[in-house]
Amino acid sequence: MVQSMTGYGRGQWEEEDFTFQIEIKTVNHRYGEVALRLPRFLNPLENRLRRKILAQISRGHIDVFITSGYTGAEGRQVKIDKGLAKAYHDSLKELAHLLGSPGESFSQELLFIAGCPDVLLPEEGAVDLERLWPGIAQATDEALAHLLEMRRTEGRQLAADLEKRIAVIEGQLETIEGRAPETVQEYRQKLEWQLRQLLQEAGSGPLDESRVIQETAIYADRVNVTEEIVRLHSHLRQFRQLLREEAPVGRRMDFLVQEMNREANTIASKAGDAPIIQTIVDMKSEIEKVREQIQNIQ
Repeated sequence: MVQSMTGYGRGQWEEEDFTFQIEIKTVNHRYGEVALRLPRFLNPLENRLRRKILAQISRGHIDVFITSGYTGAEGRQVKIDKGLAKAYHDSLKELAHLLGSPGESFSQELLFIAGCPDVLLPEEGAVDLERLWPGIAQATDEALAHLLEMRRTEGRQLAADLEKRIAVIEGQLETIEGRAPETVQEYRQKLEWQLRQLLQEAGSGPLDESRVIQETAIYADRVNVTEEIVRLHSHLRQFRQLLREEAPVGRRMDFLVQEMNREANTIASKAGDAPIIQTIVDMKSEIEKVREQIQNIQ
């Protein structure tokens, strides 16, 4: 069954020092495009994550959000700006001398300097990403599983709607098939009547039946839409088959819809019959609705 390109999935994993939460959201897009937003220390894993995701999602714009929390000391470091700390210390001594105040205790001065801007700077230290990768991969798989299930659910709904629209188009095509022979017969009758009128007005002899047959045959050949009808039936059968496939089919469906439109336009231009043209107008409206729906199919 076809898949939608719209979906959302969430996964999480935690261990002694880290917790990770991964959210994946997809919307329709012509190609497979991944946008990753992750903590800076996970940047070396970006390509690995991208490959893992694209192995299961071939089309759609994919937003991946990874947030992490630290529950241990790994990956945490604090850098001391020694020069700045000494400058604060010297300034405190100068201020005490200027005010004639006795010096503060060492612990109070230490606490004050530690609280000054940019003296203590937290930094991300070295993290063993190979140790973390299995857990991150597990959370990613969990998010992908939820995402794909949502895409399959919506895909089933899209397939049901498209089945109904294809049935409508088939009914319209059968109407055209039934009407097409009638147009030739109506043309022959109209041609005979016009010729008889002309012959009566001119006082000429009887109607030349062979000439009527010849003109009717020329007309029938010109308005013959059998090939277009056969091809359109073929496109509809192929479309139905694609609805049942598991592999990505959106692009092939898009091609078939273009071909359906082409055949419908040709029938309208060749038929020259008001009822057939009106049926084609209705058919093209349904084909356009199909085209809109398949834009969200992988």
